[in-house]
Amino acid sequence: MASDLHSYRWRRSARAKQLQVRITPWQGVEVVIPTHTSRERVRAFLAKQRQWIRTTWSEMQSQLADADYALPRDLNLRAIGESWQVHYRNAEVAGLRIHAVGRSLTLQHAGADDSTCRAALRRWLAQRARVHLGPQAQRLSAVMQTGFRRLQIRGQSSRWGSCSSNGTLSLNYKLLFLEPPLVRYLLVHELAHTRVLSHSPRFWRLVADYESRWRELDRRLGEAWRDVPAWVELK
Repeated sequence: MASDLHSYRWRRSARAKQLQVRITPWQGVEVVIPTHTSRERVRAFLAKQRQWIRTTWSEMQSQLADADYALPRDLNLRAIGESWQVHYRNAEVAGLRIHAVGRSLTLQHAGADDSTCRAALRRWLAQRARVHLGPQAQRLSAVMQTGFRRLQIRGQSSRWGSCSSNGTLSLNYKLLFLEPPLVRYLLVHELAHTRVLSHSPRFWRLVADYESRWRELDRRLGEAWRDVPAWVELK
């Protein structure tokens, strides 16, 4: 991967207190830049990180080469302790319908292609995330004595979640594939932002009050993209 700044995706963030590099196999390298940071400082930072970026990107590409993009036959939603079998049935129906019975999911369609089936499964995952992660966020919010005004469920490519200044909590439905401790940490992190928008020492103290292992979990969360099946990302 080229080392020039313009080869990366980069964004300025009022929350960020230090330069960060985020790498995902689907979006490449993203550089998060605190407000008022000069381009010269960014270039110097990237120069120091260049070898790590190249090594990490190479490892990701190697893993992607072996990824299975076929339509899934099962869904292991570790975050909520559910395992589903998935069936595909060609039937004379209008559009595409999903039926759930027990832990069996059936997609009925009239010759729908793989892309249409993947899109339907992603919509189903978003609904499942709203049903389960929404109440979990509400319960944790009550414990932390925080609050959010609105919940969004999305399929972000490079972020597990976010919390806006107007109190909108946005969660990635791909969290369903992660281990419960990682999901809980992500919720603690984002709910803490309803009280402290920045990543200041005050913010991390608040996070630590409700998750003492936040450093370990934050590191693991940065690597958790590996737990998301490849087909989910394929449009």
